[in-house]
Amino acid sequence: MSATEPAASGRALSSLRASGRAALRDGLDTAAHWLGLSDTRRDRAPALLTIHLGAPAGTGLIVIDRRAEEARSHRLDPAADDFGERLAAIRGGQAGVRAKILVDPAYCFVRTLNLPSAVLPRMRAVLAQELEAATPFRAESVHSDWYVEGEDAQTRTIRVRHVVLKRTRLDPLLAALAQAGIAAGPVTVGGDEARSLPLDLLTGGHRALQSFTGGSRGGDLALIAGALLLLLGAFCGFRRHQEATLAALDAAFTEARRASGPAVQAPLRAGAAAILAGHAPPVAETWDALAQALPDTVAATSLRLDAESAYLTLTAPDEATPLAALAHLPGFAAPSLRLSQPDADGRLRLLFELPRAGRGARP
Repeated sequence: MSATEPAASGRALSSLRASGRAALRDGLDTAAHWLGLSDTRRDRAPALLTIHLGAPAGTGLIVIDRRAEEARSHRLDPAADDFGERLAAIRGGQAGVRAKILVDPAYCFVRTLNLPSAVLPRMRAVLAQELEAATPFRAESVHSDWYVEGEDAQTRTIRVRHVVLKRTRLDPLLAALAQAGIAAGPVTVGGDEARSLPLDLLTGGHRALQSFTGGSRGGDLALIAGALLLLLGAFCGFRRHQEATLAALDAAFTEARRASGPAVQAPLRAGAAAILAGHAPPVAETWDALAQALPDTVAATSLRLDAESAYLTLTAPDEATPLAALAHLPGFAAPSLRLSQPDADGRLRLLFELPRAGRGARP
C-alpha cells in the first residue's frame, strides 16, 4: 500500500464526519424551527470580559474587564510577541472566564437577501450556496451568521441580513484566547455593545440550534423541561398499561382453561388407561425381578410376556425351590406349574405361568 492511500482514506473519513455533523445540525435546526424555539439576544447579554476589534485601520484591540467594581480597559496589540501572556495576565488565576468579542462592521462582508419564507428551515445551506455563487468566499473559509430583518406576508418572502467574516481575521484571536485559558463567545458585530447585531459568528448560522442548546429564555427552558417530563410520563404510563393488559390476558386464558375442564375428555382418558393396562410389563424390569428372586441353584432359560401373564422356563434340582421363590415376585400373583420334564444332566426343566397381579389366576 502506497503512502498516499492512508492520507486519502483519512481525508475521506474526515469529510464523512464533517458531512454527518452538518446533516445532524441541519436536522436539529429544522426540528427547532418547527418546534417554535425562539432566538435570544446573546449579543446583548452582559459579559465580564469584552474584546473590541476596531476598524481595520486600527493597530490593536481593546479589552474591557468588568469583574471589579470599576471597569478597566486594556489596549493590546495582537501582533505583539507577548500578546498571549498579556491575555493570561488579564485573566489572572480565575477559571471559567469567558470573553465576548465585538467586531467592527468594517471587518465584515454584509449583504441583504430577499428569499422565500419556505427556505427558513434550511437557511444556512441556502446562504452557503448563495455565498459561493455570488462571492469569491468559500463557506469553510469564513465565520458567518444571519438574522431576519423583515417579512413580506403578501409575497411570502423574508429579508435576511447575512454577515461574513474571514477566518484569517478571527482565528488568530480565538487561538490566543484559548492559549490564555479564556473561552470565546459570543462573537457579534457592531460599532459598540449597545448597537450590536443579533449575531454570533461562532454558530455558523445555526440560529435555532444555538437557541436550543444555550441562551434560551427561562420560559423556553421550562417548556422544554415540561415537554420532556410529559414524554417520560407518557412512556411510563404506556409501559404500565401494556403490563396490565398482558397480565389480564394471562389471567383470562388461565380462567378459560380451568372453566373448560381437563384438556383430555373422560372417554379418551378411559381408553388410554385401558390401552396402558393391556400392555405387557417391561421385559427388562421383569428379568431384574427374577434375578433377585431366584436362588443360585435355579437358572432361567426363557421368558415370554403378554397382557395377562408371564411364562418362565427354567432348570432346577426340584419343583419346590423355584415355586417358593416365585410366590413373592413383585407384580405377579402366585405361580402355577404348567410343565415338568427331566433334563439330561438330572435336573428338571420347568415351565411356570405367573399371572399379573390383580387379574387373578388362569383356571
